[in-house]
Amino acid sequence: MRLCSVIIMAFNIFQIDWITVDINVIVMLILLLIGVKILKEVYRWRFFFTNASTIRRVDRLPEINDQFSILSIKKCTLTKSSIFQQEGLAKPTIIIIRKNRKLMLLKALSEALCIFGCNVINVHFKMLAKKGTKLITSITEKELHQIVSSILIYYNQDSHLVNQNYNIVDFSKTIFPSNFLLKDSHCNKIILINPRLKFYNREDFPTLISDSNKDSKIVTIFSEKLNPLFKNKNLKKIDLYNETFNNSKHIVFQKAQSTFKYYETLLLSIISRYVEK
Repeated sequence: MRLCSVIIMAFNIFQIDWITVDINVIVMLILLLIGVKILKEVYRWRFFFTNASTIRRVDRLPEINDQFSILSIKKCTLTKSSIFQQEGLAKPTIIIIRKNRKLMLLKALSEALCIFGCNVINVHFKMLAKKGTKLITSITEKELHQIVSSILIYYNQDSHLVNQNYNIVDFSKTIFPSNFLLKDSHCNKIILINPRLKFYNREDFPTLISDSNKDSKIVTIFSEKLNPLFKNKNLKKIDLYNETFNNSKHIVFQKAQSTFKYYETLLLSIISRYVEK
């Protein structure tokens, strides 16, 4: 009986659809490799500050939002160091603007800039109105300046937490009209990271760069690629504005992607260099 059972089991083994089994194994291996890749990307970034002296404060600021119709603050975060408090008040405040998804890069940059003695404000903006008309553009320009001023006043109303002089580091990829900011004596630098040229801002960009040439406040930083497969199309569009752009301060990170993966330290050093100036 046992011999018969063994023979029957042997025949059953040969009747298995080994092609299906192989396909399932290959699919599982591919999914495993993808999972490992995702884990490496996620855990490459620290979820918490490693420096115990770094203080992080999160505010929603509804009282400021009620004053504006085009721009809205989804979240505002103040990051500072408990060790370099006096230095932070002496150095200009760094305001980092983002509009889209959360970037772990910004948390790492914020901590690093705090270690240098700067106070950093991260502002997550939301557009409440569609872009495209000159009226909305002019209102956005005014509201952006007013929001920046309101945030600085907010953090200084009870105790002097930040310096009124500031630098803008814009990761939003939107080209906000910045005429009011450029004329603001408290604004030292506006650093644009990978600004995107769209049909509705093609007139604003040459004006922005032209204004930058006059007072040297604007710096533009581009990555050569948007992702591993595609190059940054904005670099080609910039050729349309050679006359105004060639005289401005702009930096291109060769081989870097829009996330600036593996280029974080270099990006930090360039931002710090212009902030220190």
